[in-house]
This record gives sequence, C-alpha cells and structure tokens, in this order.
Amino acid sequence: MTRAGPFAALDRSPRSHFKLVLFGTLLRALEMQLAGAGEAPLDRLPFLEDYLGECSAMWGGSRPEALGWIAACDAWAGDSPHLPFARIAAAGFPPLHRHLIATLALAEEDPRLAFLIEPDGGLATLGGLVALWREAAPGTDAGLVRDLALDLVEAGFVEMIDSEVHRTDRRLRLTDSILGVLSAGVPRLDNTAFEPRAALPAAEDWLGEPRPSAVAGALTAEPATLLLVRGPRHNGRKTLLRAAAREAELNVLRVSPSLFGDAPGWRLAGAVAHAANAMVVAEVEPAPGETVALPAHPVFAGPIGIAAAATGGVRAAPGMRTLCVAIPLPDAEARREHWRRAGCGGLAETLSPMTLTSGNIRRASAGAAGRARLGGREVPEADDVRIAARELRDARIDTVATALDLDREPEPLRLEARDREELDALILRCRHRERLPGGKGHGVRALFVGPSGTGKTLGARHIAAALGKDLFRVDLAATVSKYIGETEKSLERALSAAEELNIVLLLDEGDALMARRTDVGSSNDRYANLETNYLLQRIETFEGIILVTTNDADRIDPAFARRMDAVLSFRMPDEVRRREILTQELDARGVSPRLIEEVACRCTLSGGQIHNLALHARLLAMEADRPVADDDLRRAVAREYRKAGDYCPLKPPLSAVG
Repeated sequence: MTRAGPFAALDRSPRSHFKLVLFGTLLRALEMQLAGAGEAPLDRLPFLEDYLGECSAMWGGSRPEALGWIAACDAWAGDSPHLPFARIAAAGFPPLHRHLIATLALAEEDPRLAFLIEPDGGLATLGGLVALWREAAPGTDAGLVRDLALDLVEAGFVEMIDSEVHRTDRRLRLTDSILGVLSAGVPRLDNTAFEPRAALPAAEDWLGEPRPSAVAGALTAEPATLLLVRGPRHNGRKTLLRAAAREAELNVLRVSPSLFGDAPGWRLAGAVAHAANAMVVAEVEPAPGETVALPAHPVFAGPIGIAAAATGGVRAAPGMRTLCVAIPLPDAEARREHWRRAGCGGLAETLSPMTLTSGNIRRASAGAAGRARLGGREVPEADDVRIAARELRDARIDTVATALDLDREPEPLRLEARDREELDALILRCRHRERLPGGKGHGVRALFVGPSGTGKTLGARHIAAALGKDLFRVDLAATVSKYIGETEKSLERALSAAEELNIVLLLDEGDALMARRTDVGSSNDRYANLETNYLLQRIETFEGIILVTTNDADRIDPAFARRMDAVLSFRMPDEVRRREILTQELDARGVSPRLIEEVACRCTLSGGQIHNLALHARLLAMEADRPVADDDLRRAVAREYRKAGDYCPLKPPLSAVG
C-alpha cells in the first residue's frame, strides 16, 4: 500500500481527515458491537448500510476492516502536524482519544448515530462511552476510558453537561468551536476572531523593526512564549504579531481580554487555539499600577501575543517565557513611507509633519479618499487628510478633554518683544523636535505662568495654530476623581490619545494636579502624592506636546518645573501695553484720546479684561446704532471692575460733577 493508500484522491485537509477518522471510528464501533452479545446494530439501525456503502466506495469496492482503515488513515495523514487531530495527539493523549472525540462528533453530525452509544439516543453519557470503548484494544479497561474522557473535558476539547448527576450519567458533547476546528479547521467561538495563515499580513507589509521573520524565529524555537508588544494604539502592534504568526506558519485566534478572567471561556479558547495551530492574540489596557495575569491552560502553552500600552503590567502564565518588543511612534521618514503606502504619495512630504501613528495614517488616508469622492475629486487634497485625521479622535480624548477653536483663527496675542521671542522659540522647539540630537519622538513640555487674563490659553492657541495642530484642553472635572487610581487612569487615556493624534494638549490650571508633595500625615496625603508621582513620570515620558498653565507657580512641585522644556511668564500689561491693546480692541474714532490715556494709566487691567470691556463698549454702541463713545467706554470699565468686586479708579466726567 502506498503512503496515501486508497485515499490518494483526497486533499490533505482538516475536512478530509475528519471524515476518515469518523468513518474509522464508526467501523470500529460496529465491529465491537457485532462481536458482543445482543441485537446486531445493522438490524436496529438499517440506515448504517448507507455509511458502510460509502466506506466501501472509498476503499475500492470491498468492505474494509476497521483496523485496516485506521492504519490507512494514519498513513494518508503522514507527517501533517497541522491537522487538528494530530495537534491534539501531540498534547500527549493516547490514540484512543480520537475514537472518543469522533464518537461524540458522529452524534453531532447525524443524531441517528447516537443510538450506537445510548439506547434512547441523545447526547452520549460517560457511562455509554466507557461501555462502547472499554475493550477497544488490549490493555484498555473502563478506568482508562473514563479517565481519558475526563482529561479531554479538563483540556477543553469536550464539554460535560449536568455535572451534578451521577458520574456515569453525565452527558458529554463537542462544542461548536471544537467541531468547527476538527471538521473544517475554522472555529466558531464567541468573543474571538479566527484568521487563517493565508489571511494574515505578509512580512513585507510591516515597516520598521523588529522584522516579523526574526520574531517568528524566536516563537518557533520556543513556542511557550508570551510575546508582549508595547506601544501606542494603532501603531502596528497587532500587525507585527499577525505577520510574525504567518512567518511561523501559525494561524491567529484573536480573543477578547475578558476571556483571561473567564475560566471556562479560556479553557475552550485555549483548546481551540491548540487544535487550530493558532497563536492567541489579544489587546489589553491595564491602567497604571494594574497587572493582567495570563492564566495557565492544561494543553495550550503558547505562543500568546499581547498588544499593550507602555503602562501597566502583563504577567505570563507559569512556565512561559516573556519576550518584550517596543514599537515607538514613527519618525518623519517613516511617516512619509506610510503615507506613500497608504495611497497619498503625492502628499507624503507635506503630511509627514503630522505626528500620527502608522495605523492612524492609513485610517486618515482612507477617510481622505472618501471625502475626496464626496467632493467629486479623484485625488485627496491635504485638507481632506487633515479633516479625516481630526475625525480619528475617540472617546479616550473626547471624554476627558475639550477641543478649542478647531477652525477659528486665534485672536491677536499682544506680548512684549521678549515674551514674543520666548513664544516663537517654543514654537521652533515644537516644530523641529524630531530633528534635535536624540530627539526622535521626544515630547515638548512647557509651563505658562501668569495671572488670569494675561494670555496663557491664547498663547496655547497660537502655538497649535502655528504648528497646524488641534488644541485640546483637559477637563479637570472629568479627570480628577475621589476614587483611588481613577485620576491616573483618566490622565493616561488623555496623554496616550494625545501621543497618537496630531494634537496639542493643554492642561489648564495645572497646579490642581501638580501641587507640591507634602509630608504624609494621612492616607489622603499618601494618595495625593502618588498622583503627583505618577504625573511626574508620565509627563517625562510623554512624546507629544503638552502645555501647562498656572496662576500660581509656587503651588507647583519643583520637580515639574525641572522637567519642563520651557517656562514662559505672562505678565500683566504695563501702561504703554494697555494703551496699545485698548486702541486696537476699540474702534476709537468716537472715544477721546484723553479718556483712553486715563483708562490706560489708572486701570491696571489684564489683556483679557481689556478685551472684555472693549467688547461690552462695542455692544452698547451697537445698541444705540452709533460709534463707540466715551460714555460707552466708562460704563464698560465700571462694569469690569464690578465683576471683579473692585472700585473703579476713573474720575467721573465733568458733566457729572456738581
């Protein structure tokens, strides 16, 4: 008999092997029942003749013996370790396991075949399996069959129903997932997605280091490996894992991280992954200080690929080694290549300053193509890409931060010459940060110090506009929580999202989060210090642009100031600056120069306050349908002082005296 024997015409696939194993089990079960006492199975179940006829046709015309069929099946399968039954056997189960699994599969495929096991049909019981197979081969007894069936249950290949009844009466079945793997190589399992090797990304699709072939080599040498890939979201973490699996000749079973805490779910998922020759891939997001522990499995020992952020811990199951890989944000050169590969080659140079992750580049490119089609254009323009990139933001940033002036040009920022130079220097630092020595992916951190109304937030708007980025202000009300650890989680979400998207993050009134650490006198002090320590570490590793404002620099922990790349002071305007701001803010044709001079000299107002009073003066003039007059300005100044609870220092007009 040749290696393939009578089954030479069959393709060496899971479906063909499943059919051969089922027929071999059926033949063996019939032979054992014919050899025993009682009614012959063919008399009870005449439909079995149809199955026997199909076996004879496959065998070449004669009715085969069970042992000959099984031997021919093994010869046909040969050295095909990818076949699910071969994968299960490789876990250390004796040959009889195939008959037990196939017996349950027979009843799933054709319910009439259940009458071979149970007199009344239905699901097989543990006692029924033992009675059928306890004399399958020399040395086989009831205890061996029972223990093997229970081992298959423990490993997740077989499911036990109604475990509360007497052991021999407990019913067994194959889940749809295991049956799908055995019969077609494709499982059907909730909270998972199966990807066959042919559908996985090729190594050529991956741009960057490490190469998938190198990772695959490490997995092949030691399959019991936790491959931990850290980095920002949408930055190729799962692409690298999937490409490495393809290079290692593995399929991929993507699972929800919730399965790691669900013992029955993980037992089944691990059994499916083992039988399907798959690497388990999951994306986890442990918060700062949290650890995700991967559970052990009776059979499946890896590999497991985990995509995670830079924070939080991931602990491998006992006996598994951990291999860590970090994927940084792409630099300008890598972003140009990603834009070219994504179909925006003509705009690659223009778009390369946009600090997006590799996955967000591809998503923005696809969104820009859709916007171009809506506009009747075949080729996307740069504005299409920028709008599409803006739409990528998700709940991580939207729930803890607010977008500021995404489309409106910022108001003029009136600073003294030296302050303007500092602001321009900060803009240069932000624009060229990646080109600085050792500056690949480095973030920029700046502290704006000054009283309210001196232009700190407006300065942040000007920086974002000069860089062509959107500005998001962290909402402290949505960030700070009384529950331990929740503030850090909210901040981590905001900072991580800001790193992955083309935005500038504004932490307004930052002294609320960056307060000086205190001596620990209570648990509240200890947890407040923990929050400060976390923020210190996270800001130091932050790879985006973050601007922090404060009205009181003395309240901020000195360690934060040391970590800032720039500290800009926003001062109250002097008399000359107040005159300039007031003249520019007002349409002063109807206002006397003498009054403007008096307001500038007597009223020590901030730029924001001058803007507000000028706005109110214009409103009064608009209501009277005339240019702004002295009375409008006086009333507006008085109103501004009333808002602040102060006395207005302007002299009353002569007409009001006496």
